[in-house]
Amino acid sequence: MTKINNLNDFHNLTSNITSFSHAYLFDVNSLKEAFPYVKDFAKQIICEKIPNDLKKNIEYQIDNDEFDDLYVVNPSTIGISTIEIEKLLNYMETKSLREEGRRVYIIYGYERLSRDVSNKILKFLEEPSENIYALLMTENIERILSTIISRCQVINLTFDINKEENSNITNMKRFLECVMMKKEHAIAYVNNYFKDLMLDRNEFYNAFGVLEEIISNNLNKKCNGKYHEEFIDNYFEEQEINVLINILDKTNRLKSLIKQNINLNLLLDRYIIELAKELVSCKK
Repeated sequence: MTKINNLNDFHNLTSNITSFSHAYLFDVNSLKEAFPYVKDFAKQIICEKIPNDLKKNIEYQIDNDEFDDLYVVNPSTIGISTIEIEKLLNYMETKSLREEGRRVYIIYGYERLSRDVSNKILKFLEEPSENIYALLMTENIERILSTIISRCQVINLTFDINKEENSNITNMKRFLECVMMKKEHAIAYVNNYFKDLMLDRNEFYNAFGVLEEIISNNLNKKCNGKYHEEFIDNYFEEQEINVLINILDKTNRLKSLIKQNINLNLLLDRYIIELAKELVSCKK
């Protein structure tokens, strides 16, 4: 796999592409890390022949998920719904409203698709429509049908996972600190961070696994009488160990609900409100 550290590395990798294929399969070790690069690749395809005076506006729309000719499918941990696949198939059959405009669809976590759905998509890869491009992403290429792989240009990318894990720890600590400081009003402040995580239910689940570990570690330190200068110790005192236990229970429950394919925005909002109630009596 090609090691990618930044967008320049990615552009160096893709700069030798002189003619875009109708389908690409990104074989990666981290869907979350790879998605911004795949989205940038979609931007390259869409904007290749766009006049410069229009390109900036289209790039802005793509960056802000407002562009009609870019469609992202994110299968949950239990697959892709019938309604979603119908929308995707309809998208594949519909031409852009822009003259000679290109349409791109991204499937995030392709290995999660059922064989039946994958065969339906195979039909479009075998008989590609003009100006329709497929960008498929996977962390487990072994689970993808060989007929799919054979019809795609495969791009292998690898990312520094340790860097990603450290970032998750930092972000989840900031999330908890935000809820501690702003209570239920934190809902308005954390959406941007969780926007990317909500692209992948597994990643969202793993993030709260990180938070669970942070709380558990701090709880163990307090129970053992070991106090450290970590940020969380500035908010909880020894007699408030029960609050940590309650938060840990709520985090465990949230993780179980995430697996049930319930709307992630609603789950997050409810979780923040429940945490805020626990933190009402805690010092700021």
